[in-house]
Amino acid sequence: MERAMKFLLLLLCVVSAQVLATEVYISRDADGNVTFSDKPGANAQRHEVRELPSIPAVRIPDSAPQPAKVNEPSFSYTSLSIITPVDGQQLPIGQAGNVDVSGVLSPGLRESDSLLLIRNGTVMRQGRQTSFQLQNLERGEHTLQMVVRDPAGKTLISSNAVTIFVQRASVLRRAP
Repeated sequence: MERAMKFLLLLLCVVSAQVLATEVYISRDADGNVTFSDKPGANAQRHEVRELPSIPAVRIPDSAPQPAKVNEPSFSYTSLSIITPVDGQQLPIGQAGNVDVSGVLSPGLRESDSLLLIRNGTVMRQGRQTSFQLQNLERGEHTLQMVVRDPAGKTLISSNAVTIFVQRASVLRRAP
């Protein structure tokens, strides 16, 4: 690579020396057309080739200026609700404490935000979808809620709280 650069530099020096040494002649033909040539002809005048004017380079700043912030239109979610299970629903013994939780969010979830499923005040699932599955819930009462949060953790909208009751078989201990 270095060898090629040296060759190109040498070639550039030779060519530029040739340009500086070239003589240009101007002549006019019978119709008055101007002809340029590097060889003197009849009635040719020598033309002095001047150096091309150059403009000094403009210094470019190290860092590009930051574009002005465009105010994003204000955005807010209008509704978030849990549609299944319904409030007060009882999960029978046969479901083993498994439940699908589905919600509806309007408008749709922004790219930067996330949806959380909260059970009894504890975050159980987090994601981008509006449906979650809870498995093997303990017997008793459980309160479910969905929440949308921004990247900073700020709650943007919360759903209605839904209370469900999980039924489980139990073995009673008999007195001796």
